[in-house]
Amino acid sequence: MDGVQYTCYIYINFDKKPPGERPDRKKTDILQTIKNTIKDLIFNSRSLLRMDAKLIIELIFLASSIVTIYLILRRRYLYLRLGMRNIRIDTYIFGALLGPILIVLFGMLNVSQILTGLGGTGSLNPFGILVLFLSMVFMSIFLDITGFFEYCARVALKYARGNGRRLYFSLYLTVSLLTIFTSNDIIILTFTPFIYYFSKNAGIDPKPYLIAEFFAANTWSMMLYIGNPTNIVLAAAFDLRFDEYTKWMLLPALAAGFINMILLYAIFRKKINQPLKHIETINPRSAITDPTSTILGLSMLAGCIVCLAIAPYLGIEMWLISLGFGVALLLLLLFRDTLVALTKEQINKKHFTVQTTIKKMPLSIIPFILSLFITVEALRIYGITKDIGVFFNTLCGASTTATTFLYGISSAFTANILNNIPMTVAFVPIASAAPQTTLLPAVLATTIGSNLGANITPIGALAGIMWMSILRDKEVKLTFKEFVTYGLLITPVTLLACLGILAAEFIFFL
Repeated sequence: MDGVQYTCYIYINFDKKPPGERPDRKKTDILQTIKNTIKDLIFNSRSLLRMDAKLIIELIFLASSIVTIYLILRRRYLYLRLGMRNIRIDTYIFGALLGPILIVLFGMLNVSQILTGLGGTGSLNPFGILVLFLSMVFMSIFLDITGFFEYCARVALKYARGNGRRLYFSLYLTVSLLTIFTSNDIIILTFTPFIYYFSKNAGIDPKPYLIAEFFAANTWSMMLYIGNPTNIVLAAAFDLRFDEYTKWMLLPALAAGFINMILLYAIFRKKINQPLKHIETINPRSAITDPTSTILGLSMLAGCIVCLAIAPYLGIEMWLISLGFGVALLLLLLFRDTLVALTKEQINKKHFTVQTTIKKMPLSIIPFILSLFITVEALRIYGITKDIGVFFNTLCGASTTATTFLYGISSAFTANILNNIPMTVAFVPIASAAPQTTLLPAVLATTIGSNLGANITPIGALAGIMWMSILRDKEVKLTFKEFVTYGLLITPVTLLACLGILAAEFIFFL
């Protein structure tokens, strides 16, 4: 009985001796050491689990990004047969969805945290960002359907009068101007086929004009809040007003745009200066299928831009403004289509149905963006983005110039690893770690990087992937390596100059 009591006593309490025995200091020291070792192991195991969790999240984000880029490059679309119809699905959304799926399977986030990621934190509102972007795209697509963008392209071509140099500058400036007030994606997808067909009929190499169009759209898109979804994400996340954003980005965008134009001309001047052949009479007005609808679309777009500029002063969310104009245009289209159906009018009917406009909407961006916000929320909760932000702060200190260049360069090149939209969403919590004195330089420099980064490789933005796909369909031989060569010749110079202008603005005006 004594032996059993003795054994149990030691098991229960390491620190006390059995009754009737003298304390054995050596044994007590050994047991205390074991006890402390167990405590250390428990503490270290918790830290190890925490480190493993961070590593798992990092690997999930990396895997999701790699799969997204692979799908974009290797299999752009997935076709599903539904009855008599083939439904085309953008495959890149599956790469983005992989992140949240793995996060749920590994139990890294609970339901509440996932809903927080979808709802956004602070001023970051994923649904507001999507509404603002899609509303502006809806108005731009409607203008495209009315033939307005083709009209602008024809005006530029008519102005060229068979001169390659005039053609280059007129196209570049036309694309630039339209991109500022609409969307770079829409302009790229609209102008690319038109430039190809014109170049083919004129007997000239389309590459200089196609590359100029692409670079111009991705450069001038940074000037206004609405030019690129990445602008909207960053400006909305940090409560930047429409006019405040434009005030800081005007000069950097102008500098980048004109430097791009000059460098591209210097590289392609021999091909650009070749005479144009087989030019037929160009009638710009024939591109407009319905002047009334064109005026309606332009009025809606102009009114929306003006209201976006004054909305913050009235305390109105900008996404509500864009939604209002988008819904108003949609209702007008529905009314007109109903009227056409009732009167059995067939004139231009196929050009102006609501179905045609909605069919061209990039709706696949909705699951793509929402999935990214969930994955980035996991990066934020596990402190990964904060660690990167703290590291950037250590490198930059309180210098607005260092912050501008670090965030601008890192975001531009990261965009070509992750694509610019995932990069931008990930950089929001990273920039949030910056002190108040360098927060605005970090945000605006990231905006510059997200736009100009798309000109380094075709995978820097979704528009680049779609653009390359159009060129392959038209049998234009522009390889990935060739594009990167032009990108590295031009973009680093443009990027440094643009960031230099922004840094100078903060030195003199902040």
